[in-house]
Amino acid sequence: MRAILSGTAKWNARDYFGLATVLAIVMAAAYPFGLFYSCLLFLGLAGSVQRPSRLSVLLLCIGAVVALGPLVALKLPIEDGGNDKLQYLEFMRTMHASGIEQYMARQPEFLSFASLYIASTLGGSTDLAFLLIFIASFSALLIVIWRERYEAIPVFLILLISSSSFFVTYGNVIRQAMAFPFMFLMIFARTRTKSVLFTVLAGITHIPSLIVCLPYLLYRYMGKHAIWPALTATGCVLLVSKASPGLLASFGSDDSYLSTKVNLYSTWDTYSIVGVATLAAAIFLLANILWWRKRSAESLAVAGTQRVAQCCLIMLNFAALALIATYAFPKVFERIYIYFFVVALMYMSLMVVQTRRGLTRTLVSFAIVAYGIYGLAKNLDIQPLLYRGDPVGFLTSGIFDLYYPFL
Repeated sequence: MRAILSGTAKWNARDYFGLATVLAIVMAAAYPFGLFYSCLLFLGLAGSVQRPSRLSVLLLCIGAVVALGPLVALKLPIEDGGNDKLQYLEFMRTMHASGIEQYMARQPEFLSFASLYIASTLGGSTDLAFLLIFIASFSALLIVIWRERYEAIPVFLILLISSSSFFVTYGNVIRQAMAFPFMFLMIFARTRTKSVLFTVLAGITHIPSLIVCLPYLLYRYMGKHAIWPALTATGCVLLVSKASPGLLASFGSDDSYLSTKVNLYSTWDTYSIVGVATLAAAIFLLANILWWRKRSAESLAVAGTQRVAQCCLIMLNFAALALIATYAFPKVFERIYIYFFVVALMYMSLMVVQTRRGLTRTLVSFAIVAYGIYGLAKNLDIQPLLYRGDPVGFLTSGIFDLYYPFL
């Protein structure tokens, strides 16, 4: 025993690092999500006292893509005309049956449908295609955030995974997930020319993204003068929806893609969205209060983060106007709300990482971690379609169990 202890005492830091690496590999194989989520929460807390290293955040991003992909890609399709997974499977089959050229002839959302075609070509019209789409779009989103402020990624992931919007965006509303990287590139762009380019890319990925992107783009060119056109447009749409709700249903006399979409969403059955609207109002107020109570920047890094956070806040406020305008159209409201909500999470994450390290930031970090754990548990409990109907079993699945369905 003494020899063993004596030998152990002679180990250097490299030996312990090697042992830790072996244990991490074993943990990653046996419990990939558990290891990823533990590291995520640890970095979320550690960020309140020390800046995380780039390598740690990089490994965290890789773990997020690997661990979360099967959860949403293996979502069960349901026999419902509104279920996006069934619709996208049908889109894939149609594109391969009729030819991509003929299918795209009347399809303005070229980029997202081309992505569906490429994914189904590589993986077939199966769950593997949805996994490839998730890997591409989610990785692109993380890369965009990394380029701007990589320290915000742990907080952003904790908040995103704890929200039902994550499961909706990547599990059902797939084309919105594809549009997010372009939307954030548009928000973060230093020049107006790049903002125009990324707005176009977001639009040909998911047309409803233009409802929130175009007002922000107008602001880049006109400054505060863009607020009045945005308010006027909001009032006009709101007035029409209240005074003559059937007017938009007669939009266009042709059978074009855009006319079909407007007619579909303006005549969709109405239902109560009071709860979602109340939450959106609370987020809007909190976001603006946080900005007005911020401290002045003490370094160039903080000043840069505040600039990006301000851009997200401006985008958030224009998205809030779009929510008011579309309140009478629940299906449109829900889609804009997802954009609104994810931009809000990015804004909150940036505001947290630019806060001076100390007691306040530590308490905020603990609150975010506690909320993240609660939100994840709640959402896995109410999302029975995820991971082939066993979202709780996902938590204890090994890496082979996660990826066996795709092999």
